[in-house]
Formats: sequence, structure tokens, C-alpha cells
Amino acid sequence: MLQIDEDAVDALTQMGGLRITAEETDDGVELQIDEAGSAHEGDDTVERGGALVYLDSLAAEVLADQVLGVHPHDDHFHFTFEEQEH
Repeated sequence: MLQIDEDAVDALTQMGGLRITAEETDDGVELQIDEAGSAHEGDDTVERGGALVYLDSLAAEVLADQVLGVHPHDDHFHFTFEEQEH
């Protein structure tokens, strides 16, 4: 299951939640990240310290071994995904 980096919690709680969806393309899988106040039917929910991330089924599968990082940059955020340490 996707994990949320500890340093990302503050930014995510400020946003009020994220929803990550995935779509298969000819080049692989494309992720879409949007602000979201609640999950859609069938979404998995990842929570850490009040930060919420909702994942559609393909995103949950693709990101199962990743850690989500969120980095504020002026008036927007950068998102990173890194392999979980085992």
C-alpha cells in the first residue's frame, strides 16, 4: 500500500486531501493528482497524521510499493514517489 512520507503530512492536511487516479496508455501508466475532499466509490484510502490520499484501484496497484512526498514550491506543490524501504 502507498505510504505517505512524514514530511508530506503538513502539506497534505493544508490541501484537504488528494485523489490519485491512473490510466493505462501506450507508454505505460499515467497518474493524475487532484485535490479531493472525499473518496470516490471503490477508492482505497491512505491516512497518516490526518493527511488523506484516495487511490483508484489502478493507482493503488501501481503505487503499492511507493512513498508519496509533497514539497511546497512558491504557490504550488511538487509530488514525488520513491521506493519503500524494506
